Amino acid sequence: MALDPHGQPQVETYNRTRCLERDVTELLGIAKGMLADGIVSEPEAIYLRKWIEQHPEASDRFPIRHIRERLERIFANGKVDEVERMDLFELLTSFTGGDAGVVSGEDASCDLPCDQPPPKLKWSDSLFVFTGKFAFGAREQCEREVLTRGARCGNNITKQTNYVIVGTFASRDWIQTSFGRKIEKAVEYRDSGCPLAIVAEYHWVESLKS
Repeated sequence: MALDPHGQPQVETYNRTRCLERDVTELLGIAKGMLADGIVSEPEAIYLRKWIEQHPEASDRFPIRHIRERLERIFANGKVDEVERMDLFELLTSFTGGDAGVVSGEDASCDLPCDQPPPKLKWSDSLFVFTGKFAFGAREQCEREVLTRGARCGNNITKQTNYVIVGTFASRDWIQTSFGRKIEKAVEYRDSGCPLAIVAEYHWVESLKS
């Protein structure tokens, strides 16, 4: 049987990926349902924590890991106060893409993995990778903007990538409507210590003005 770069059977890797996609799809549906009335109640927060506990393999993978870690902090004292519920509401809004796509009728992309606070972008010889669908224009147009400022563009994320720019809207490039394989790889590289920043489109656009 063919092995992946980690020496594991490729069929197992494929199955794990499919299970993660299924779990993220389910969690997206749960989160959207919780956000529908504009609040996240304590029983909903408890349900969300139990759901993640029941999906241990997914709980250590992006983006579910970020939600699990936040819930662990929220429940550290055994209860959920109003401020924590508002914090969880904002986190789930980021996870589902919020209402950024309402005007255009498209799904908004997830800004959960983006660096906070966003970094000051450096142009000269920096390597940019764009992923998703952009309100600014076609990807080629976005790439021209950084090329004219002395930066470079790549199609794939590597350890040499400096910035991953996440488009406002989701596209077929994403595993789900709100996160994708490029984002997952970027998060893995960043978490391993690579000097890589994940930046939302709106911050990139603001940086073009400076």
